[in-house]
Amino acid sequence: MIYVAGNPDAYPLEYYDSQTESYEGVIPELFREFSQESVYDVVYYPADGEDHRQEFAETLQVDLLSGYGADEGAPEGASGAEMFRIMQDGQESSYYVFITKAAPEGLREDLTSYLSSVSPAQISGYLADTALYHKANETNHLTVYALTFIIIILVCTIILIIKRYGRKLRELRQYLETDAMTGLGNVEYFERNYDLLTNNKTKTLYQVVYFYVDIDHLYRMCNSREVDTFLQYCAEKIKEKTAGNEVLAKVSENGFALLKFSGNGRNLDQWLSPIFASFHEYAMEKGRPYDLCVSVGIYPIKENDRNLKEMAYNALECAQMARREQKKYLVCTEELMRSVMQMRYLQESMNSAFEKKEFQLYLQFYVDAHSFRIVGGEALSRWNHPQKGIIMPGVFVPLMEQEKMISRLDYYCLERACEFLEDLWQREIDTFFISCNFSRETFSSVDFVQKCKGIMDAFHFPKELLIFEITESVSVRSATQVQKNILEMKKYGVKIALDDFGEGFSSFYDIQQYPIDGVKLDKGLIDDVLTSGGDAIVRAMIQVGHELGMTILAEGVETEEQVQALQKMNCDVIQGFRFFVPLPDWDAKKHLLADFEHLK
Repeated sequence: MIYVAGNPDAYPLEYYDSQTESYEGVIPELFREFSQESVYDVVYYPADGEDHRQEFAETLQVDLLSGYGADEGAPEGASGAEMFRIMQDGQESSYYVFITKAAPEGLREDLTSYLSSVSPAQISGYLADTALYHKANETNHLTVYALTFIIIILVCTIILIIKRYGRKLRELRQYLETDAMTGLGNVEYFERNYDLLTNNKTKTLYQVVYFYVDIDHLYRMCNSREVDTFLQYCAEKIKEKTAGNEVLAKVSENGFALLKFSGNGRNLDQWLSPIFASFHEYAMEKGRPYDLCVSVGIYPIKENDRNLKEMAYNALECAQMARREQKKYLVCTEELMRSVMQMRYLQESMNSAFEKKEFQLYLQFYVDAHSFRIVGGEALSRWNHPQKGIIMPGVFVPLMEQEKMISRLDYYCLERACEFLEDLWQREIDTFFISCNFSRETFSSVDFVQKCKGIMDAFHFPKELLIFEITESVSVRSATQVQKNILEMKKYGVKIALDDFGEGFSSFYDIQQYPIDGVKLDKGLIDDVLTSGGDAIVRAMIQVGHELGMTILAEGVETEEQVQALQKMNCDVIQGFRFFVPLPDWDAKKHLLADFEHLK
């Protein structure tokens, strides 16, 4: 039972009828309809024709306070919700209902959901009914007919306006809520339809299913047109498995979200298997492992869940965890969510980690392929967390990418590498180089050169001792800006190397397109170097690189057999566990100083 304190003098919206000793008007009609469509029985508090709303608000005798215009102040301690808008004297006016602290939990959400479904035509109809009822008791029939005629004309005019402009508004909303590439709805479409489709009683019958596509990995294998085509294919296949009482949308650059009905208890494997099978068929047809780049996270909606963005985020976290664990999908169980919460804890502490310099520079040495003498090192990072100890990049880098903090890490590592080289230079060691990796977002940004120079200008070591590594996924996405940044950094003295060479489609294109000083052969090539096919591919790549005047580095070298094979191919520099594991900067410096002292 929900009690309402009404406004006795707000005709025709809400007024006290002394003849019937009850409230009449548009607002009481809305409350009656709400009662019929919900579990609530809404009644007006016994009234005497006087306005007792403020009194009842203070004593918490009622759940709702109605009949407030936009110019009236809100009762103390009550929260408002807009009921409807009408035109008065040529201006649009809003009317509100206020929910007191005495109201039961969930009333506000259910009432606002109902009010959002009320159309202008319904309000006009209630106005007409109220006017007819009121005048029938006060005026003659002629006045009633005249008033009726006027109201009918007004209602018809409103309906014509709604029909004329409603279509345009729907078209505009459809345009704004549509993903141009796939034709699916976007995140705004997903959120709006979630509100239309679910309520407190039905939402637990649904799950948020997130299809995560590893875009960065795809761009290492394919060009942008091929990636877009695969995403369109994904949209089509998921849509085929989407029922009429479900909502599918492309909610980000790398993901689709589906509000899936789970009330039928259908097995997830049975539902997902055909979708993954279609992805696998596509991958086989195109000759690339597209299907391995898709993972799914499933979040069953709970009764106390309120925030759809948080539910989708949880599903995304599970999907990314499935990707890291090389699983097709994961369901967000309580145990898994605890792990997600740990990830969020790390995200929330990243800012302070930078301030406290908890990110530590590590170096993995490069050695000359023939003399095995240390010639350089690759700058890596580890998070020395005060509670959790050493955290590897595979854990915190994806979190930084989600929080748009990866560029901050890139520049932080560059500064630490410069400090390391500066210290060596002051000790008269000027032949050791450091290579630095940069994310796609960092290397392709318009202020990349400015920020790098701002860091390096504070140091005096020869700038050619720095090598910037560019990945193929960078070059594919922002070719013009990347090329500009490369040329500017080379003028400054920095050398440029192409990382993961041979992993993707664009390797040979890139070494012609960009002024590259060296290439780093991908570990996947080195793993196969002892096979006849692998031997031929690596040998050809080294030969092409040398003919173009480039230095060839091989990463991921782990066995003596791989070393001997690379030596026969005249590879220049080798890196891998066969020689050195990554070392913290202080340990690496100690090792270097001893090595250079021995050479003297």
